[in-house]
Amino acid sequence: MTQSTLHRNALASALALVLFAPLAAMAQDAPQGAAAQDQVTEVEKITVTGSRIKRTDIEGPAPVTVMTAEQIKAEGFVTVYDALSTLNEAIGTVEADVQWGSHTPNASPLNLRNMGPNRSLLLVNGRRVADYPLPYGGQSNFANYSNIPAAAVERIEVLTGGASAIYGSDAIAGVINVILKKNYSGDEIRVRGGTSTEGGRDTWDLSWAGGKTGDKWSVSYALQWTKRDALFGRDRPQMDDSDDAAPSSWNTEQRKVGFRPFTGLALLDAGNGNRRLAPPAGACEQFRGEYYRADRLTYNYGTDTISNTGQLCGKSADFADWLLRSGSEDWSAYAHATWDFSDNLQGWVNVALYDSKAQWGSSPPSLQLTDGLDGGAFIDANTGRRLIGVRSFTPVEVGGMDNMRNLNKEQSWDLSAGLSGTVFDGRFNWDASVGRSRYTVHERIATVDWDQAENFFLGPQIGTQDGLPVYNFNEARWWSPVTPEQYRQFGVNSINNAASWVNQAQASLSGDLFEGWAGPIGFAAVLEAAKQGYQLDPDPRGNEDYWVQNIDRGGGERTRYSAGIEFKIPLLQSLTLTAAARRDHYGSYEAFDSAARLAIGSQAETTWNAGIEWRPLDNLLLRGSYATSFHAPDMHFLLAQPSTSDVGMTDPLRCIESGASVTNDCGSGNPDVFYAFGANRRGTPDLKSELGESWTVGFVWDAMDNLSLSADYWSIELEDEIRDLPLTTILTDEAGCRTGRTVDPSVPWSNPSGAAYCSTILARVNRDAAGRLVSVETGPINIAQRSVAGIDASLRYRLNTARWGNFQFGLNYTNLISMKEQVYASDPNPERRDRDVRSKVRGSVSWQGEKWNWTVYGDRIGSVPGVRYHWGTDRLDNPGGCRPFPDGYVPSDSLDANCAVPPGSSNPNAGKSTSRYYGRVGPAITWNFNAGYKVTDRAKINFYVNNVFNSTGWNHKDPYKLDYEFYNSRLFSPIGREVSLEYVFDF
Repeated sequence: MTQSTLHRNALASALALVLFAPLAAMAQDAPQGAAAQDQVTEVEKITVTGSRIKRTDIEGPAPVTVMTAEQIKAEGFVTVYDALSTLNEAIGTVEADVQWGSHTPNASPLNLRNMGPNRSLLLVNGRRVADYPLPYGGQSNFANYSNIPAAAVERIEVLTGGASAIYGSDAIAGVINVILKKNYSGDEIRVRGGTSTEGGRDTWDLSWAGGKTGDKWSVSYALQWTKRDALFGRDRPQMDDSDDAAPSSWNTEQRKVGFRPFTGLALLDAGNGNRRLAPPAGACEQFRGEYYRADRLTYNYGTDTISNTGQLCGKSADFADWLLRSGSEDWSAYAHATWDFSDNLQGWVNVALYDSKAQWGSSPPSLQLTDGLDGGAFIDANTGRRLIGVRSFTPVEVGGMDNMRNLNKEQSWDLSAGLSGTVFDGRFNWDASVGRSRYTVHERIATVDWDQAENFFLGPQIGTQDGLPVYNFNEARWWSPVTPEQYRQFGVNSINNAASWVNQAQASLSGDLFEGWAGPIGFAAVLEAAKQGYQLDPDPRGNEDYWVQNIDRGGGERTRYSAGIEFKIPLLQSLTLTAAARRDHYGSYEAFDSAARLAIGSQAETTWNAGIEWRPLDNLLLRGSYATSFHAPDMHFLLAQPSTSDVGMTDPLRCIESGASVTNDCGSGNPDVFYAFGANRRGTPDLKSELGESWTVGFVWDAMDNLSLSADYWSIELEDEIRDLPLTTILTDEAGCRTGRTVDPSVPWSNPSGAAYCSTILARVNRDAAGRLVSVETGPINIAQRSVAGIDASLRYRLNTARWGNFQFGLNYTNLISMKEQVYASDPNPERRDRDVRSKVRGSVSWQGEKWNWTVYGDRIGSVPGVRYHWGTDRLDNPGGCRPFPDGYVPSDSLDANCAVPPGSSNPNAGKSTSRYYGRVGPAITWNFNAGYKVTDRAKINFYVNNVFNSTGWNHKDPYKLDYEFYNSRLFSPIGREVSLEYVFDF
């Protein structure tokens, strides 16, 4: 034995002793002796995600994470998305289903490596599927992971980093390849039912998976039904009202006057400072406990006084009818069949179906009299008062909770067929396939028809006074509940439809070209052709008659042609080089709306990668990879049609030209600079592809027969990142491009990206002859850069004993050590890793005995910055904001780098600085446990407890967050502990 071998064995033994001392005593029952060591297993070559060349080694030059169907079940997960969302690689934040104005309420995206949901590629059995039809955040296309039947999954392979040289566009952050069951024999039925121990969230899951095989044929199939009840604010009293916000987040007003309801039933006297008129006696009590009579108090910062602004029928719980977690009922079916025509030719066909009904939404239907677009007030002919009416409708009024919720009906199907075989005496494998995938969404949004509601509550208009409409207002009707029959006179549903599809064909050839000096030279080539499209058909009344969100328009098709080649070259017996290159061409764009036909040029990109595998020892792999990648512009980035809304805000250019300034009436009190105009979001036809580079370096060490460790450093860089320009940025920079100034004389303006940038900005602003804004077009441009880097580490151990059963242990760790992003190339590029999740850990320990088995699973998601909500901009901000002052005042965005309130401000903290930043919230730690008992050879019972220690949003509230739902939904769940029982039967 050499000295190096001795050192290696000693290190491995010491490491095993430290990690697994509790199990070491059981090792005496493991198989011993030469017989166990001499066992030889023939390993079939398989295709691993990241390469089209079949190989016997699972590990390659780039790290691949594998999650099996058995692991998904053992760790307590029901759906594919539930399992994948816990992956360390999915470290980035995604839009939560409780987020205000969510554009994708029934979709489940993943954000690999914090690069965005649209920069990773989903494959099912190695093939692309149709994108989710609705754009993520109203902007980009992405893949939905919730419509894949878990009962049909065999395993999931996750490759992170650039893989465009193998798979083409989108594979910047990685590839998730869901491999479904094939050549399966037998049948299994699983029935699972559960509930939340906190109430309000029942779940059911029923699945049947099986297969049959014959001499020349096989068929595998799966059918699954899953139902999850929606969870509402009323189901969680700890977070259903404004005063459920963490006390540490309360500002001066809340500390002085406490929280008061801001939703409910109110009548405001617009001619008297919007003072709320007192409801008649008994009015609030008519609503079956939904409302109570409440004073509305307002704190005045300048005078440190409290004023009573009147009374209203306030909601007993502001967020009782709001949604905390969407509910859905899902059906999915899958079948895969093969037929052997000969020893060298096999045919196959694959079909997958999905159907879903999902409830979603945030605030329930509400009404403002008038609608706010024609002055926001009306004149009551009976009293002569200028009035504004505001009310939220209750479940009893609308006819039940189901009538308050929005509903998505979704269907998708994927049909493909192909042939595969061998040529040249089995030297090369070939396959060819065609397929079509389609995804449709029918969206029903519960809302109110403004005109019909005004007719019901106000009656016919009888005249005009001072530019405002005059009505004989029936105040008694306003203060009374409506019946469901009355509500149906103005309560309506806005209907939106969306669809996406992809038709594709591909052919590939792989095998060994010839025997090289150190082994066979592996080779693979692929040709692909595809045509993809999407269509958004929103309700045409959405922006005119209804108050609805998610008004996204657009549609079109484009073609893609691709060719790629790959090599695996053994340089030495212990050293292997891999290399690949691919050319993708996107073109032949067609926008479906003739009024929006755009001259869009093609995008053609060549990508390549290279990897190295060095095995200096039989049990040690040193590896590294480099790859270029790209993301062709999402079709909605290119083809989005104008979606118009009226906004009112300050016009920076007129503010500067008029001589006004921040301190000289440049706000809402000056109609020459603050007025309404149209804001349109549209696609940008001349976008370029986003270009990425990534590299990895690491090792895999099989320290012992049953112990494996790995660690990899990874880095991804993205150039020409596509970002939507905010409306405020466009107007600020338009003024800067024209005058070289900002509205604040003390703040200079600098061009962030040169003359070409100003040309782009000026083309987006439309003014009339008097210089007033008519419309502004927002939309995406290639402008930003992003880079991320981190470390992945994993440990796997297995211990088999004759007396004590078999143990498996797995642990994965990821640390995001760097994250940087520049909106403009001239911007500073500081480290921003503290703005999001910095680390994730997941692991499990499983034991299998003769009759019993159990698994303990745990994960830890690192802390994130506290979140504060800006009422003025209706957005969330969490990157290192300033903490409240000692008096409770929450600083605004107009602070300098030291969190100081500008001198001269009316705020009592003017000139002062907190010199502190918002703290972090978290981490979130979740434990799952399950135990199973084998009743007979065919029947088994499993018991699951997910989130054993009831880690929830309400017991981890964000101390800086004032808005619903008062906790960080990226880290914590509102559901709490869930228990379920499952019966499994094989036949």
